[in-house]
Amino acid sequence: MHAARRPLRHATHGVTVALVFLVCCQPLSAQTRWQADPALSGTGKLAQEFLTEVSAESAAAREQRHQLVAVRRRGPILLVRHGATAFAAENSLEAYAAVMDYGADGCEVDIRRTADGVLVLFQDDTLDRVTEGFGSVDQIDFRELENLPPHRAFGKARASVPPTFAALLDLARQRIMLLHLDLKEPGLEDEVAHFLAEADAWDHVVAVTALNATRLRQNPHLRLLRYQAPALYEGRRDVDPEAVAAALRQPGQMILVDDPRVGATVLQRDRYLPLPFTKTYRLTARPPTRTRRPDTNAFSPMEYVHHVASRLPAESTEALLGLLRGGERKGVSASWPDEPDQRAAQEILQRAWAAQRLGNLGDHSRRVIDRLADVVQRPGLHPDPRYCALDAAMAARALGRLRSTASVPVLITTIESAELGSAEGSDAMNEASRLAGGRRLKRNALEALGELPCRRAKRFLQQYVLAETAGRARTGRPLYEEATNALLRQRLAWDEIAALLRSTNREVRGTAILECWDEPTEERGQALRAAAPWAAAWSRPK
Repeated sequence: MHAARRPLRHATHGVTVALVFLVCCQPLSAQTRWQADPALSGTGKLAQEFLTEVSAESAAAREQRHQLVAVRRRGPILLVRHGATAFAAENSLEAYAAVMDYGADGCEVDIRRTADGVLVLFQDDTLDRVTEGFGSVDQIDFRELENLPPHRAFGKARASVPPTFAALLDLARQRIMLLHLDLKEPGLEDEVAHFLAEADAWDHVVAVTALNATRLRQNPHLRLLRYQAPALYEGRRDVDPEAVAAALRQPGQMILVDDPRVGATVLQRDRYLPLPFTKTYRLTARPPTRTRRPDTNAFSPMEYVHHVASRLPAESTEALLGLLRGGERKGVSASWPDEPDQRAAQEILQRAWAAQRLGNLGDHSRRVIDRLADVVQRPGLHPDPRYCALDAAMAARALGRLRSTASVPVLITTIESAELGSAEGSDAMNEASRLAGGRRLKRNALEALGELPCRRAKRFLQQYVLAETAGRARTGRPLYEEATNALLRQRLAWDEIAALLRSTNREVRGTAILECWDEPTEERGQALRAAAPWAAAWSRPK
């Protein structure tokens, strides 16, 4: 089974390289161009003017590309979610290119549309996990999205400039990349089909998530393939060689993982085979100010944050503390966008922004720490998941950034606490919002503990990841990956790291293995040799 896949990376490697350079001789797509396109006349005026475009391709390059895509489609196919995030920020062109360098066949990509109509690759429903922005992609224009500062967690930037869908298609053509498309919102099918036709890239698509893509999946140009294990990444099974090998024995042609390295090793592929790709954009003039989609007056979180910032002294701790004191943290009805709910969202946003600013300013004074801790313990509730507990989550993040070890007890209590608010008398919308808000708050509290090296934080994190019932509060499944990464930021001896590598919890064990690979130290190397000899032999190519 595995031998069928080897020719593309070995016998035809010279042809692959030749094709890459044929495509690379022309610049990659422009991120934007100002030109009306009648083909997209139903998407709104701004969407017609603010477009992406795919680059030109010679007939010879196109023919060779389709031939090599056909070879790759024969399988077995190794697809990776969000790109190779160990080597670059998720959903970035660099991460997608790294996927191919490390032996995979393609990526799952998440497609969204900005407020001004640009198709971009972005996984989350909200901006705050990977950037320092608030709200969602459809509430922000492309120009501001690409300028949002990335959030850094566990020493790494979570985000980079989100690529456009057209830029991805150019990279896919260069690297003979297969694609699993996940349309994260309704109404994108026609535009996605338009770009696939423009790029002549229908054969690159091997899977399309059913949600929001019923008509696209029925397109006669698509030839979808079957997964052997569609979610091998769950529980970090993709870092277990036996689980990967078992999945590849199942009927079908594809597996889907978070990290390509173990899968490529099981398939006996080159561990590291880098090829060049271009990233030169023909950027045209941008609008001088932020724009809003003209057909809506919907509330824009980032516009509101800019409005708040414009009314305050730039570096005033007192003014920021005043924002943290303002507003009552009360639950509100599910009648958004009624005025009371919008006021509640504004109050949560101003506290979230103030907490973020205080963390960035670096004021370690007792009054700042105490105020942030108070916000962590009194999260703002809202029926919209984009805002629920956002203020408390940003306050927890700020406490970690300020290295406030005195806040460890508050953060631990937050992680151990039950579901936000009361379920009595609430509807399903509030229920979903509280679950999302609770998860956001606990994720940021765990990240903060990783930034606060001390005995109590370390002991709690060890109990969390090694106990069978760790963190099983009513707010959803335990955040084992985040907790393991946080623990590995603490001061650990080699035998303590080895305990993680021996964990019966695949998510803990797999996360620890990846971290030991990606950030090697003498203690981590010793732990790998003692607890995971098969993994100790793997070294990260430079």
